[in-house]
Amino acid sequence: MLSVLTAHVPAPADEPRDRDPGFLTLAFTVVRALRREGRNAFERRCARAAETLPHA
Repeated sequence: MLSVLTAHVPAPADEPRDRDPGFLTLAFTVVRALRREGRNAFERRCARAAETLPHA
Protein backbone atom coordinates (compact mmCIF):
# COMPACT_ATOMS: atom_id res chain seq x y z
CA MET A 1 0.00 0.00 0.00
CA LEU A 2 2.81 2.40 0.84
CA SER A 3 4.50 1.78 -2.48
CA VAL A 4 1.30 2.78 -4.27
CA LEU A 5 1.08 6.03 -2.31
CA THR A 6 4.70 6.99 -2.81
CA ALA A 7 4.62 6.17 -6.51
CA HIS A 8 1.87 8.77 -7.15
CA VAL A 9 3.02 11.71 -5.04
CA PRO A 10 1.85 14.94 -6.68
CA ALA A 11 4.33 17.70 -7.39
CA PRO A 12 4.30 20.64 -4.97
CA ALA A 13 1.95 23.43 -5.95
CA ASP A 14 3.55 26.54 -7.41
CA GLU A 15 2.61 29.58 -5.34
CA PRO A 16 3.01 33.06 -6.76
CA ARG A 17 5.71 35.16 -5.12
CA ASP A 18 3.64 38.34 -5.14
CA ARG A 19 0.66 36.99 -3.25
CA ASP A 20 -1.16 38.89 -0.53
CA PRO A 21 0.81 38.73 2.76
CA GLY A 22 -2.28 37.76 4.73
CA PHE A 23 -4.23 38.91 7.72
CA LEU A 24 -1.73 37.88 10.38
CA THR A 25 1.12 39.70 8.67
CA LEU A 26 -1.01 42.82 8.44
CA ALA A 27 -2.07 42.55 12.09
CA PHE A 28 1.52 42.10 13.32
CA THR A 29 2.68 45.03 11.18
CA VAL A 30 0.01 47.29 12.68
CA VAL A 31 0.79 46.18 16.24
CA ARG A 32 4.53 46.70 15.67
CA ALA A 33 3.90 50.22 14.34
CA LEU A 34 1.66 51.08 17.30
CA ARG A 35 4.24 49.83 19.81
CA ARG A 36 7.01 51.78 18.06
CA GLU A 37 4.94 54.97 18.08
CA GLY A 38 4.05 54.45 21.75
CA ARG A 39 7.72 54.01 22.63
CA ASN A 40 8.66 57.17 20.72
CA ALA A 41 5.89 59.16 22.46
CA PHE A 42 7.12 57.92 25.85
CA GLU A 43 10.68 59.01 25.05
CA ARG A 44 9.44 62.46 23.98
CA ARG A 45 7.49 62.85 27.25
CA CYS A 46 10.54 61.82 29.27
CA ALA A 47 12.76 64.29 27.41
CA ARG A 48 10.23 67.09 27.94
CA ALA A 49 9.96 66.24 31.64
CA ALA A 50 13.75 66.21 31.99
CA GLU A 51 13.88 69.72 30.53
CA THR A 52 11.40 71.11 33.05
CA LEU A 53 12.89 69.46 36.16
CA PRO A 54 15.28 71.60 38.18
CA HIS A 55 18.84 70.35 37.91
CA ALA A 56 20.73 69.76 41.13
